Amino acid sequence: MVKKELLPRSRRPHRALSRFPTGVLCVVLAATGLEAENGDVLAISNLLSGTPLSDITFDQKNPVGGSLWALGERSGKIYNVSLDLSTKLGEINNPHGTGAFPNFILSRGIAYRPNTNTLHILAQESGVWKVREVRTNGAEVPEGAITITPPTDPADAALRGLAYDNLAQKFWYMDAENDKLVRMSLTGTAEVILDLPGDVPAETDIRGEGVGFELEQITVGVFEPRIYVAYGDIFRSNPSRLLQLTETGAVTGVEVPLTEVPVPDLRGFRTFRVGAQRRVAMVTGQGKMVLIEQVVPKPVPPSLLECSVTLTNKVSLSWQNNGSGASGDYSGEIVILRNGTPFITIPGNTTGFLDQTPLEGTSTYSLEASDTAGGALSPAGSECDVTVGTSGIVRWTPFPGAAPFDVARDPATGDIFATDSVGPDGIGRIYHFDQNLQLLGEVPSPWQRPGPIAFVPFMQIVMPDTSVITLQSILAVGRTDGVLVKLMDVTGAEKTTISLVGAGVVSSLTYIPATQQFAYLDQTDGAIHVTDKSGRTMRTCVPNQLFQLPAYDAGVTYDPIQDTFLTVFRPEPPEEPDLTVREIQTGGPCIPTDFQFTLRSLGEKSRDPGFLGGIEIAGNTLIAAGINSNAIFQVLIFPSGPPFSRGDFDRNGDVNLTDAVGIAEYLFKQGSPPICADSADSNDDGILDVSDPIQLLFYLFLSGDPPPAPFPGAGSDPTFRDNLGCDE
Repeated sequence: MVKKELLPRSRRPHRALSRFPTGVLCVVLAATGLEAENGDVLAISNLLSGTPLSDITFDQKNPVGGSLWALGERSGKIYNVSLDLSTKLGEINNPHGTGAFPNFILSRGIAYRPNTNTLHILAQESGVWKVREVRTNGAEVPEGAITITPPTDPADAALRGLAYDNLAQKFWYMDAENDKLVRMSLTGTAEVILDLPGDVPAETDIRGEGVGFELEQITVGVFEPRIYVAYGDIFRSNPSRLLQLTETGAVTGVEVPLTEVPVPDLRGFRTFRVGAQRRVAMVTGQGKMVLIEQVVPKPVPPSLLECSVTLTNKVSLSWQNNGSGASGDYSGEIVILRNGTPFITIPGNTTGFLDQTPLEGTSTYSLEASDTAGGALSPAGSECDVTVGTSGIVRWTPFPGAAPFDVARDPATGDIFATDSVGPDGIGRIYHFDQNLQLLGEVPSPWQRPGPIAFVPFMQIVMPDTSVITLQSILAVGRTDGVLVKLMDVTGAEKTTISLVGAGVVSSLTYIPATQQFAYLDQTDGAIHVTDKSGRTMRTCVPNQLFQLPAYDAGVTYDPIQDTFLTVFRPEPPEEPDLTVREIQTGGPCIPTDFQFTLRSLGEKSRDPGFLGGIEIAGNTLIAAGINSNAIFQVLIFPSGPPFSRGDFDRNGDVNLTDAVGIAEYLFKQGSPPICADSADSNDDGILDVSDPIQLLFYLFLSGDPPPAPFPGAGSDPTFRDNLGCDE
C-alpha cells in the first residue's frame, strides 16, 4: 500500500558556478560558509589552463602529505600540483614524448603505483597501445614498459584512463569506444572484461572517460575493491556522475554527481582521501582542473533512476535499490520526490512507479530511502528529467551504426527502418527495428551510401507495355550522392528504380498513400517537393514564415490523420536555436499551421547544428533520427486515450439533452467536470465554451449539423492537436 508524504522537504540550494574568474584558483564554498555536500565543487583551477589534460592521479607518498599528477594529453609533460589545486609543484617529462607530424602521440591515462612510488602512463604510439613507467623525479624505468593487448581490435579500441589495483597488483583501463572496463596484468594481457553499467544494448554511449580504484571499508577490518567510472548518456555533453562498482561490475549505489561542475569537456579523474576527507580531482580538455567533494551517504539511496513518458502521458520510473536486504531491498521505505518535493511514499522493495498525475512540462524526479523501519532517509539519489506532454520521450535506443540518416515506418506492424549512410566499415546499412525500437536485424541496402527512405504500403505502377505492377509493403531507398530511388521489399529484392527529377541533396523522404506520391526535403533549396510515383515534380514550396531551412537539420514526414506535413525547423538567430517541428499544409504554398513543438527534451546536444536527420510520424508519436547523439528517439506528439463519442458528456453511449445540460452546468454553474474533455467539445474547435451546448441543441432540435467525428459511434480523436484529451 502507498501512502502520501505529508511533510515536504526542501531541496538543497544549487551551488554550481555559472561563471568563474580567470585567476589561479576559484574556491566555490569559501564565501558561502556552507558545509560541502556530495558533488559540490570545491575549487576550479586555471593553473594549467590552455594545456589539454587527459587524466590525473594521486601520489600519497609525496613528502608534504600527498599531491596530484596531471597528464598533458599532447604536451609531453606530467604536472605535479597540490591537493587543493592551488600550486604547481613541478613537472617531469612524459616518457612517451610527443611524437612528430603526422604521428603525434596522445597520452590517455596515468596511474600511481604506491609500492614502487612510480607513475605509469598510457598512450598510443603508432597504433599500438603502451604503458611506460617513470619515477616521480622524471627518470624512466625501461623494464616497466608494457604493450597492451586490448580485448577488441586495437584499431577499434579507445583506451581512456588508468588506475592501479593495489590489492590484485593489476591495472584497470576503460575502452570508451566499446564501453568496456578492463583489468590487465602487468604484462598487458586483459584478464577481466566488464560491460559498463547501463550499456544495454551494447552500443549505448556512456560519454565518460577515465577510471578510478580504491579499497572501500565495508565493515571494521574488511576492505573490498571498488572501481569508479564516469557515466553519462546521449542527452548530455559531459558525464553526469561517477559510479562506484564492485570488481564484478555491479553498481553499489555510491555516486558522485557531476551536475554542479560548470566546465565542459570533462576527462580523467581520481578519487582520493586525506584523513577523513574524500575528494575527486578531474581534468578537462581545456586544461582546467576541478576539485569535487565526495560523501558516501548512509543509507545509500536508490540509483540508475530512469524516467519516460507513456503514450497516455503518464510518467514511468524505474531504478535500482541499494538496501541491505535481498536484491537490494530497503527494510524501510522509498520516498519519490518531484521537483525536490516528496509527493508519495512506497514500500522499500519497489523498483518502479507510474505517476498517474504528473505535472505538465518538464519535471525532475529523485528518490530517498530508509534501510530500517521508521529510520532516517538517505539523501536524494541521482535525478532524471522528463517532459510531460508534447515532445516527451517515450523511448529511445542507441543506433548500432555510424549515424542514422533517415527513418521510415510500416504502419501495419509499427516496424521502423533507419538508414546509415556511412556504416561502421564505410559501407552503408539499413537497420530494422520493431515498434518498441528493439533491433531486429538488417535489410540489404541497394546502395553503398543509402540515405532517404520511405515505406510504401501500396503502389501501382504502369509499365511501358501498359501492364500494371502492384507493389505492397516495400521500401523506397534513395542515395546520398544522387537522385535515384530504389523500390525493394524488406528482403532486399529490388522491384524498380525511379529518379527524383531535378532534386539536389535529398535529406528526407516520405510517402503519401492516398495519392501515391512522394514528398522530400531538398537541402539545396530548403524546399518541400511533391512528386508523382515516377519521380516527376508535381509541386514545390518553401514554407513561408520558416525562412530557409538549414542544410544541416532536415526532416519531413506525412501525417495521414491530419493530411499535413511535419517538418524540422531551427529558428534563425537571435531567437533561441531550439530544434522545432512545425506542421505544414500539404497543398498550395505549404502554409504553416499554428501547431509546433520543440525537441529540447532530447538534451543539450539538440541545440547543435546537424543534430537531427529524418523524422517519421508513428501514430501519436514522432520517430526522430538523432545524428549527433547517434540514437533513434520516439517522442510524444499528443497523448492517446480511450475511444469516445463527440457530444457524449456523461459517457453513457447516447447523445441527448442531458449532455447539453451537463456541459452548460459545468461551464456556468460549477457543475461536474466532463469525464472526457474531448467528448464535451461538441463542435471540435478545441475549446470548451458556450458554443458546445448550443451546437448540441441545434443538432438535437433544429436539424443542425451533427457533431464532428468520432460520431455517432465511439472512436479516436482525428483532431488531436487541440490540447484536449480523453483520459479516464
